[in-house]
Amino acid sequence: MSDTTPQDTSPQNPGASTDPAESTNPHDDADPGGGRVWSRPRPTPEQLRDKAARYLKLIDEDREIARLLGLGLSPQQAAERTGAELRVARGVRQWLERGEEVRPVTPKELGWRRAVGQISTEEMMERLRTWPYTFGRIRGYDFWERGSWDDVDSLYSDRFITDEEYDELRVVADSMPHPPDDPMPWEKKHQQQQ
Repeated sequence: MSDTTPQDTSPQNPGASTDPAESTNPHDDADPGGGRVWSRPRPTPEQLRDKAARYLKLIDEDREIARLLGLGLSPQQAAERTGAELRVARGVRQWLERGEEVRPVTPKELGWRRAVGQISTEEMMERLRTWPYTFGRIRGYDFWERGSWDDVDSLYSDRFITDEEYDELRVVADSMPHPPDDPMPWEKKHQQQQ
């Protein structure tokens, strides 16, 4: 082989380089223990911070609108003061009229607040360790009813929490009761026939 010929790095070539830094195969960093394999590049801390800041801006804006509406301002006035669109202020007013809490704190929000530096890792983990998790389940044939644990899964898959943080929270969540999924339609028929 000449010095200008690229080396064959296919798995069939026993002399191929095994250095992951030289590999272009996205599966070369796969966990041999069967863990998750990431097919997209890891976001940088700056990218995570920017993404979290965008999400938190919407949450904080809705809460500020709710506060202003609670003080007696109209949706128009609340929108003008916050810089939000009028339709957003009207939507917040509808939540309030239905007696719904506007943007209750979620596990996702805690992860985002840590990403932008508004809370510490210790505070985030303490609150997530003691969170009263609910768990998603299949409803009917094709509907997933989300639970608060789905937020932790999202934080993990979006890289807002580390493998170690996720593993620690997983131990907590596994100790909690999980609701059963609804039976599938074919299971109902099977149960009726017996």
